Amino acid sequence: MTLFAIVTQDQVGKHGCDVSLERACQARGITYSRLVVENIVLDDVRSMSVPPNSLLYRVSLDSKAVAIESLLATMYTKSLTTMYDKQVFPHPHKRLRELSRQIAEELPIIPTILLDTSWLRMADDDITQRIATVGGFPVIVKTLGLSHGQGVVLTHSVPEFRQYLASVDLAACNTIARKYLAEYRHYRLIVVAGEVIAAIEYHKPNDDFRTNAAPEPTVTAVDIASLPAHIIDLARTSVKLRASILGGVDVLVEQPSETAYLAEVNVPCYFARAEQPTGIDIAGHIVDALIDKQRQHDEQ
Repeated sequence: MTLFAIVTQDQVGKHGCDVSLERACQARGITYSRLVVENIVLDDVRSMSVPPNSLLYRVSLDSKAVAIESLLATMYTKSLTTMYDKQVFPHPHKRLRELSRQIAEELPIIPTILLDTSWLRMADDDITQRIATVGGFPVIVKTLGLSHGQGVVLTHSVPEFRQYLASVDLAACNTIARKYLAEYRHYRLIVVAGEVIAAIEYHKPNDDFRTNAAPEPTVTAVDIASLPAHIIDLARTSVKLRASILGGVDVLVEQPSETAYLAEVNVPCYFARAEQPTGIDIAGHIVDALIDKQRQHDEQ
């Protein structure tokens, strides 16, 4: 059995998830084979050699890596087992679609407005009234699909808000305005095969409103048993909506009301950050879940 990991050149042997997955495969006698994005010509994917009973995991968030993952899984459906249910794969607008599904399913997401080009033509009073529906200024404006706090700005007025909108491509429909939580606790829950297996808390620095802006954010382990049942259920449900056996779920708990909001569902996610503080072999859980899925597919 082989696990193919899609990585970029700078991630090889350095990225926490790449290292952990290789170690987990070695412990299980599984071949770990890296598909390096920069070395692959997309048109050559159709002629790649993919043995039966292979597993596929994408480490990289690069758009070409997503394309490689989708092509492989589509062309080698019978040979490859992915982390997605029913062969559902990411595409450029997936994050917006999943946000829409979260709203439709009435999950307790942070009060959010979807932004598009019509906002560029709105009068100041109209903008103020609409922003008031998510708590008013200051308000967070966020470009979806980025990491480490990129594309996340706190705007305090209509002019600041307009300035940010002018800097992004609203036609891509991947920008939102979101309620600003002045005080909150930020939990990351790791869900594998429908169960929360690990949890950490991000700690906000003194000079930034974002908990994950730093390359290496400050995190501590969280005892899963200490988390309320509704937060556990929220994590499990949100990953199920992403049709994946793996997800990193960000839940923000506003203080002092203790109101829990779903902030983000990351598929795939940087699970390695939670391995060290919790001591949990998350990569091993992921590999085992892929193996179980592959075996269930064979039995059908």
